[in-house]
Parts: sequence; structure tokens; C-alpha cells
Amino acid sequence: MTSIDTSTQFPNQTIKADHQPFSWLTEELRIDASMQFLAHTLDMTQGIQTCLSLIHASNQAREERDPACPPTLSISDTERLTRLAMAVAGSLSEQAERHIDALNRRYSAKSISTS
Repeated sequence: MTSIDTSTQFPNQTIKADHQPFSWLTEELRIDASMQFLAHTLDMTQGIQTCLSLIHASNQAREERDPACPPTLSISDTERLTRLAMAVAGSLSEQAERHIDALNRRYSAKSISTS
């Protein structure tokens, strides 16, 4: 693969991004795996809640058949969001299981070493 040196095109330009990464956690907590998992869980569950709210509203609108309030989502989009929410919930469950296993191993190792 060929590499291209662009240093001559943009000499000594310091470009600062306007975007700042977001985290629910303070700087001190970002290094703690348990805290990172909690923040990740918050993000995922809020996404699931949003999906389920849209799904519910769309199903309700379809049942009511009010032309003034059509469903927000089509039937196929409703199905896609349902599958997405299911996949995210499954992924979160797997991550929680791995996290619990790691915590149990760590606790067991501490118990054995203090005995």
C-alpha cells in the first residue's frame, strides 16, 4: 500500500476538533470497568426504551386506525426496531454475565489469597 506524506500540504497546522467525547462518568470513574459497564448499560437501556416506545405508539396507532394520527413507524420498521431491541437486550445480558463472572473470579481469588 502506498503512503502519501501530506506534511508539506498542511505544515504545522493544529486542528482542534469541536466534538468533545461524552461520558456519563466523571474523569476519575472512567478507568473503573464496573463504572464503564454501568454507563454502557444506561446507554443501551435508554435505546431499548426509545425503541419500545416507538413500537408501542405505532402499534397503538394501527389499532386505533385514526387517519389523523397515523403510525410513526411502518410495519416493517416496527419489526426492525423490535429485533434491534431484542438484540441489544441480548447483548447487554451477555455482557452482564461476563462482567459478573469476572467479578466472581476476582472475589474468589481474593478469598483464596486471604485464607
